[in-house]
Amino acid sequence: MKQQLIRFYKIIRFKNIFLYVLLETLLYFVLFHKHFNLTDGWLFLVLSMVCFSAFSNIQNNILDYELDQNKNNFTDFNRKTFLFWSFICGVTGALFGLIAFNITENSQLFYALLIIPILILLYNYYLKKWPLIGNFLIAFAITYAIYIPLAYTKGININNPYFRFLLVMSLLLNFLRELVKDMEDAYFDRQFGYKTLPIINMRMSKILLTILSLLTWLVMFSYINIFNNTYFYALIVISFVLLSYSIIQVFKENFELATKLLKLLMLIGVFSIFFI
Repeated sequence: MKQQLIRFYKIIRFKNIFLYVLLETLLYFVLFHKHFNLTDGWLFLVLSMVCFSAFSNIQNNILDYELDQNKNNFTDFNRKTFLFWSFICGVTGALFGLIAFNITENSQLFYALLIIPILILLYNYYLKKWPLIGNFLIAFAITYAIYIPLAYTKGININNPYFRFLLVMSLLLNFLRELVKDMEDAYFDRQFGYKTLPIINMRMSKILLTILSLLTWLVMFSYINIFNNTYFYALIVISFVLLSYSIIQVFKENFELATKLLKLLMLIGVFSIFFI
C-alpha cells in the first residue's frame, strides 16, 4: 500500500502540486491577512486547480506509457488504473469548480474553468510534441491556474504589483523549465516522433534559453523601483546567480541539475512575497 501511494504521488507530480498550494495559500494570507473563508469560494477553486493538475499529469502518463518504459521512468500502474484516476481527478476538479462558481456567481469564472481542461488536453494530445508552442502553453496554463482563485473570488487583478510580479515570473520561469525538460528528454522523444526545439536544433535551444534567462532577470530588475528594499535586491542577486549557473549546466548538458536550479528559484520566489 505504501509503495502504491508513493508511485501515485510520483505520477501526479505531488511536489509541484504542493508548491502550487503553498503559493496560493501564502498569497491569500499575505495579500488579505485573513483566515480561511469557505464562503468566498477560494478554497474550492484551489482544490479544483489541484485536481485538474493531477488529471493533466495522469493523462500525460497515459499518453507517454511506452516512452516512460524506455526512459526507465515507468510505474507498474496499468492503463485501466491510469484511466480510472484520471477520470476521478477530472470529475472532482469539475465539481469543486462548480461549487466555487455557485458561491461566486461570477459568469466569467465558468469560462475560466473551461479553459484549463481545454489547455490541458490540447497540450497532452497535440502540442507538447511541437517546438515552443507546447512549452509556452503549459507555462501559461500553470500561471493561469495561479491567477484564477484570487482573481475570481477576491477581486485581485494584475494591477496589484505583487500579484503581477509573481504571474510574470511564473510564466517566464515555467517556460524556461519546460524548455530544459525538452532538452533532457530529447533522446527518447526523438524515437517517438516528437519535434521539440531541442530535437530540431539543440544549439538553438541553448541560445534561446540563455536569451530568455537574461530577459527573465531584466524583467525582474525592472521592478526595482516598485520593491525598493534590501530583500528584493538580494532576490535579484540570487536569481542572477541561479539563472547563470543553470545556463552553465545546460551547456554542460547537465539538464537535471539545471531543472532543479530553476525549481529552487521558483521556491525562493514563492517565499519572497513575505519580504518584498
